[in-house]
Amino acid sequence: MPAATDTTSTADAMGTTAGTPTGDTTSRAPASAGDRTTDKASGNTTKTDTAAGTAPEHRRHSYHDGIMRVAPAVVSLYADGGDAGQSQGSGVIIDPSGIVLTNLHLLEGREKIHIVLEDGREFTGARIGDDPETDLAVVGIAATDLPHVPLEDARPLMVGDIVLTIGNPFGVGQTVTQGIVSATQRRIAGGSAWQDFVQIDAPINPGNSGGALIDPDGVLVGITTAVFRGSGGAEGIGYAIPAQLLAQVVPQIIENGYVARGWLGIGIDDISIFPALKALGVEGVLVSSVRDGSPANIAGLQPRDIVLRVGEKAVRTVNELMLTVSALPPGVTVKVSVLRGVASVHQSPARHLKEIDLKVKLGERPSSQLLSPSTEPEREDAPATRASPPAARRRTEAPAE
Repeated sequence: MPAATDTTSTADAMGTTAGTPTGDTTSRAPASAGDRTTDKASGNTTKTDTAAGTAPEHRRHSYHDGIMRVAPAVVSLYADGGDAGQSQGSGVIIDPSGIVLTNLHLLEGREKIHIVLEDGREFTGARIGDDPETDLAVVGIAATDLPHVPLEDARPLMVGDIVLTIGNPFGVGQTVTQGIVSATQRRIAGGSAWQDFVQIDAPINPGNSGGALIDPDGVLVGITTAVFRGSGGAEGIGYAIPAQLLAQVVPQIIENGYVARGWLGIGIDDISIFPALKALGVEGVLVSSVRDGSPANIAGLQPRDIVLRVGEKAVRTVNELMLTVSALPPGVTVKVSVLRGVASVHQSPARHLKEIDLKVKLGERPSSQLLSPSTEPEREDAPATRASPPAARRRTEAPAE
């Protein structure tokens, strides 16, 4: 299939968020089936058992075995037939019945989806559902017994972990790149506050979007989604959606076609921007407003309350609170612990502060409250104020189609 036109997007810088998952990420390859050695005295050749972890010398520092566990499940994806023109990217088969995970930006504004497997088989894809907030989409193909990579539980990725990407950059064919995790708790500039991405330095090129991010053992730890492009040709900054976020979002997309997120109905801000509140010596999130009739309003939350915990999880920043609440299903009742008694955010706080627990039955976030990828409207459960980035920090974080 002809190479597709690269499409990118430009947006203003916005902020950060939380971490991600994986298995062991040391620089080693999984053990091979075995090796043969010769006894110098007798001349007999015997097979050495390497299943216990002793791989042949030339393979001990190779990622080959881990890559080959995943590579057959990474597909090339082409989409066209709409106003947006043609796009070309990658996808990962996560179920043998033909469930393919990819990036939503590859499909937006396009009607036809064409999937090419690594073994050369070609299929027409049907869109099952998507989540604009995380740039994820699920596509189905009419096939069975396909090679696949399951979504697995894995420990959060840490800075310095080794990661590998598998995708189809520029349509040249399946390609593997290697790097490390450069940062966690990232949000793509202009993206939604429900993004929770990892930053990697493994090369990501147009066509890599929707491809696999794996650890050296072949565990799927993320889906590549975007690359940082500075005016000076910046390199080495890519983004991936971590496996823990995939585990929260993908099952809902498959079952419902969309993702329902919990909702409090409050405006919030970090207390760190108010010197008077920093003097409290506590960590939490300031309630700046409460929407009439919202779950928070019904439960008794008030402006100037400081949210300390949701359930048993401490929340120290705006993003932590938003991610914690949005990960909970609508309709669930959760304990929200707040510090009450702040008379003014600009004056020294009152001495008679008290911690109280409120029971809140979460609502479902209205579609009007979902953040558009390229705008920063006033929104609930989000900062009430936000400083504009200086001109010197302008940059583009573009989908790595």
